[in-house]
Amino acid sequence: MRDYPVQAPRRQTPTLRLYTYRSHCALVGRFQNLAAELNLANCAAEDIQIGRRPTGGGAILMGREQLGLCLTTSSAFDAALAKPREVYYRFAEPLIAALKTMGIQAAFRGKNDLQVNGKKIAGLGVYYDTAGAILFHTSLLVDLDIQLMLRVLNIPAEKYSDKVLVRSVRQRITTVSRELQQPISVGEVRQRVKESFQRTFGITLEEIPFSGTETARIEALAAEKYRNEMWLFQRSPQADMTGMSVKKTAAGLLRTYIGLKGDIIKSVLISGDFLETAPLFNEIETRLKWSPLDKSHIRKTVAGVLSGSEVPLRPEEVVEAIWQAARRARMENHFTYNGSCYYPKAPAMQSK
Repeated sequence: MRDYPVQAPRRQTPTLRLYTYRSHCALVGRFQNLAAELNLANCAAEDIQIGRRPTGGGAILMGREQLGLCLTTSSAFDAALAKPREVYYRFAEPLIAALKTMGIQAAFRGKNDLQVNGKKIAGLGVYYDTAGAILFHTSLLVDLDIQLMLRVLNIPAEKYSDKVLVRSVRQRITTVSRELQQPISVGEVRQRVKESFQRTFGITLEEIPFSGTETARIEALAAEKYRNEMWLFQRSPQADMTGMSVKKTAAGLLRTYIGLKGDIIKSVLISGDFLETAPLFNEIETRLKWSPLDKSHIRKTVAGVLSGSEVPLRPEEVVEAIWQAARRARMENHFTYNGSCYYPKAPAMQSK
């Protein structure tokens, strides 16, 4: 096991870090709205740190019972790693092999999950920087306090179709300890993962602690970026946004916010637990800004951006997510109750 140095040279030897968090930390994915995904009041009450990771995906609760894995490398070592799917397959292999040594049969499923009998046991993520460095990340559930997780994470009905109860979550999530039907230490799981990486890639991992210089760089990076509110609260709606929708799609759960000025779209923001689709959503947001609130125009814009892409997402899903947010914005603005059982209908929007 080797702890990777922060801001290392891009062609440095690939580095693996296996670690745990303090109990507990709630993390959102790179493209999520932190306030929408986490119950911030409960986080504060239970002394749970909050953070945003550089990889995409959904919100997670991490602590001493979960094993974090971070592998840094470069596409310069292998051109195939330029494709996120290839990164997932390549580095999920030793994780699957490690679980197999414990009698657990896991497999890569869906967008970015490792599953055991249809239940998620780990989530995978990947991040590329502009210089070609690759960060592969996963969180392996050795054990999990489900009740605490439900108090901390806002899990919408669109993601879990039935009521969010411990029993329903247990039908979708599992842990190493649960599969073994007995407790196992994170230390033992860490050792098995380390050995599996060595066997899979025919390498010997050298353990190197952080140097004083690296520790100082870590603290500086945390202060400048990861504890900075500009980083934490990005992808949050602007104050004047008035409509929001939530829609489950094959690409992930989309939370769509819209701000209107009359019949003009002032701004659109799409957040969620998606992975590689962020640049496409950013393009849709840019093209729709200050455009007419017209469904045919929205449809044409979305279709133009998604045309030729390989993401598992139908343009009409995005259109409906934006349109539903717009309808709610108009209803919020024009419906009034004021103690009366009568209220006017919202003005009709242009829909073609």
